[in-house]
Amino acid sequence: MGRKMKRSIIRNVGRWGVISLVLVIMGCAATPPKPTPEKPAPEKPALLPSSPHRYLDLAMRYEKSGELPKALLCWEVVQTFQPTDEDVARKIADLKARMLVLAKQHFNQGQSYYKSNSIPAARREFALTLYYNSEHTEALAYLKSRLNEEDYTLYEVNAGDTLREIARKNYNDPQKDFLIAYFNDLGKDPKLTPKMILMLPILEISQPKGTGEMKETRMDPKELLAEPRDSKEAKESKETKEAKETREMMAKAEINFKANKFKETVSITEGILSVDPSNKQARGLTNAAYYQMGKVLSAQKKYEEALGQWSRVDPGFRDISELIASVRRQLAEVHYINGIKYFTEEKLDRAIQEWEETLKLNPQHPKAKGDIENAAKLLQKLNEIK
Repeated sequence: MGRKMKRSIIRNVGRWGVISLVLVIMGCAATPPKPTPEKPAPEKPALLPSSPHRYLDLAMRYEKSGELPKALLCWEVVQTFQPTDEDVARKIADLKARMLVLAKQHFNQGQSYYKSNSIPAARREFALTLYYNSEHTEALAYLKSRLNEEDYTLYEVNAGDTLREIARKNYNDPQKDFLIAYFNDLGKDPKLTPKMILMLPILEISQPKGTGEMKETRMDPKELLAEPRDSKEAKESKETKEAKETREMMAKAEINFKANKFKETVSITEGILSVDPSNKQARGLTNAAYYQMGKVLSAQKKYEEALGQWSRVDPGFRDISELIASVRRQLAEVHYINGIKYFTEEKLDRAIQEWEETLKLNPQHPKAKGDIENAAKLLQKLNEIK
């Protein structure tokens, strides 16, 4: 079928070349048009490849080697030359159908591995699912949310990096850029900045070959556990290892913070500070996490809990002093209203307690002090009557 299709495409390209030549000759022989006012030149369309022959050959080679997504892409390029060619259209439809079937098979197998707790095998199958169907949302969800959270590496963005370049360097496949964007919630038009930390899921596969063969890349544990050659090297290695571990922990803390997982953030940063109390980066992120937790609780009108979180923030951090003062006034008002409620219920002891709490939080409260005095006098009279 390949040779027949190739001859058909070459014959059609030749036919269109003759037609184009006739049109050019007819245009030259036509009466020159009258001059018209100058208009802005329309934008030139993107140039197509000069010939479909190369892409036709590539499509067949990729299909033979089992690299169906690349084969599909080449067939779609061929189709731009012959949009009405039924053979090419059928070939594209056939490839898409085959890829969907393969994606479904790998996804089902991945679910089976997941249920049996074979996490590396499950991850491999879900990654292959995405290779054949990059829009398979369930496979993406498994890789992002359900598998072991430690099954990823951290990547620090360099100047000039793009998602496609990062995917090429880490997965040997620039088309996996969508996976990096998904895992890091970057959206459709991500802006990468130097020193930015990205979470790269460990897929443990390269592009499948004709037999579905997969290439696994793992770090040899012996390389990590190898003893240094002498004491100086051992010291340097230990310092380097500790610094690397701290950087990785900080990167995880930043990922959690961006995901609004503030408890997880402080769990990591306080661990760093227990070893290195002078770590300014960890201190700053700890403050920011407690600060945000307090704001969330304050918005929910859980004022006491908010003050508890903010009590752990260093004085002078952002507008923490103003926030604490504001919430103390709001909490004081809550106690004052509770006091009024108890007073109307003739629970004078409870009312006085609430108003005393009001004054602790806001000594300048305009009514609490006077209400305490009145309630105390009334309580004394009631006791005398009894």
